[in-house]
Amino acid sequence: MLENVEKKMMELNCDMELVRKELKRIQSVKCRLKKQKGKSTYENDMKSILAEEQLVKEVRDLIEPHEKPSTQLTKEDIKDFDYDQTMRSIRSIQSKKTLSQYLTEVQFDNDEYRNACQIEEWLLEHKMTVKPLDQNQVYKSQIQMVIETIENNLELSNQEVIRLLQEIL
Repeated sequence: MLENVEKKMMELNCDMELVRKELKRIQSVKCRLKKQKGKSTYENDMKSILAEEQLVKEVRDLIEPHEKPSTQLTKEDIKDFDYDQTMRSIRSIQSKKTLSQYLTEVQFDNDEYRNACQIEEWLLEHKMTVKPLDQNQVYKSQIQMVIETIENNLELSNQEVIRLLQEIL
């Protein structure tokens, strides 16, 4: 399966813009196919389109990995955050607090809200220990993301590793 992902990634030249266009194309085909449920080959066509869409999504995630959502952060995750990540996560978790405070009939009385409050407290504590970096410095979290990508994809080509490293400079 991993070789299929890398093969597709090479077809798209590791270009995120091409990946987005391909994903949009596939989703358009899928949308048109949904309107043709009476077609005799509908089941097979839909299976192949969904498989291709999943493949392109995996290519997208390989080229541009996602961070862990703010609502699932642990204290250990937060220790490695730089200033910018901390500020983004604070804004995100405060938004989550606002949206979750009225989930029950009694305001502020639900686990989701309490969890968000705990994470916000950790983030605010961490914010006091970190500071914005100068222009000539690199964030440790960026290097860790590249290392994790390399570890998770042992068959990653040298060109892809170099591209990931160049992005953090």
